[in-house]
Amino acid sequence: MATIKFNEKKGFYEVRYDAGFDGNGKRIQKYKGGFKKERDAKLFAAQLTVNISQGTHIEPNKMFLFEYLNTWLEEKKETLSPTSYNGYEVNIRCHINPYIGGIKLSDLRAAHIRGLYSKLQKAREIKIDGEKRSFKPLSGTSIRYVHRVLSKALEDAYREETIPKNPAKLVTPPTKNKFEAGFLSTKQIREMLDKLREDALYMPVYLSVVLGARRGEVLGLQWTDVDMENKLIHIRHNLIMDNGNPVLREKTKTDSSNRVIVVTDRLIKTLKDHKLKQIEMKLQHGQLYHKSDFVCTWPDGKPFNPSHLSRSFSLRLQKYGLPNIRFHDLRHSNAALMIAQNAPMKGASDRLGHSTIQITNDLYGHTERSVQEEIALKIDQAIWGS
Repeated sequence: MATIKFNEKKGFYEVRYDAGFDGNGKRIQKYKGGFKKERDAKLFAAQLTVNISQGTHIEPNKMFLFEYLNTWLEEKKETLSPTSYNGYEVNIRCHINPYIGGIKLSDLRAAHIRGLYSKLQKAREIKIDGEKRSFKPLSGTSIRYVHRVLSKALEDAYREETIPKNPAKLVTPPTKNKFEAGFLSTKQIREMLDKLREDALYMPVYLSVVLGARRGEVLGLQWTDVDMENKLIHIRHNLIMDNGNPVLREKTKTDSSNRVIVVTDRLIKTLKDHKLKQIEMKLQHGQLYHKSDFVCTWPDGKPFNPSHLSRSFSLRLQKYGLPNIRFHDLRHSNAALMIAQNAPMKGASDRLGHSTIQITNDLYGHTERSVQEEIALKIDQAIWGS
């Protein structure tokens, strides 16, 4: 039941209504003020009565968005992988809270979210945790990730009846950037491996470009995963960082990522030589050597930090005047080589650990220029003769 009264002292109409009962059975009364016209107060009261009778009325929440998001993230921590948690945390702390975190959860609207995405598409400088930080414009793909995190959190608030609807559902995030895989030619791969031969990064780079394995899979590879006799490598682990510490996950990216790769005598010999070198390093460092079963380690036996490996790889490319590609592009290079050699798509897909052939085809449906030139020449010859 809602009643309307005019507050003479404040000069506006207010609506008083019952908002249910507390834990002791006592009636809870609320009011909403600030209506300059009686008509507006009556419209609010009528809608309120309908919502209460239908059970859809939710009392406005005084919690700020940043408070809700921080609490929500902490509650989600146990169900998220360390990698996913870190991604959520960065998006909330760096991209959401600084701009719309100060809005009350109950007051958040689609327009606020659209404004947020507009800001994220521009270069910006903001204070985070008391420190001034600069950010480049986020890509459409990155903003879609921000949107996914925010929408998930608000959907949980809606399901818990904290807010009447999820405003993020009314917002269309920017278009996802079309992914274009980078890759090296066979000549560039040989040059890169020659220049890195005596470098600590040689083994992870070599394995990635020869096996087509992901960064975490290469760094998570253990000697127990290598079957020298049968020339097989089992990809079944993924190395990630959790609070600055390397953590070996028993499960790779997807079920299809757990796979067995047939390798050559050349690769087996390279691994045997590398194992002997690790033994030498162990003797050289003595008690300071970090014991582990990892195939890829620093000379002192420490496992690689995945992010640090990528940065170190980029610096090596600059040093040796090689094309500026990402570490992950070594995997793409492996895929491009298989396609250039007319490898069966199913076999290529299995080696890469893709769940379907279509994924392999969509990502790597390109070849080196030399292969394209050969195809063009064959067409020319077919029409006009040699």
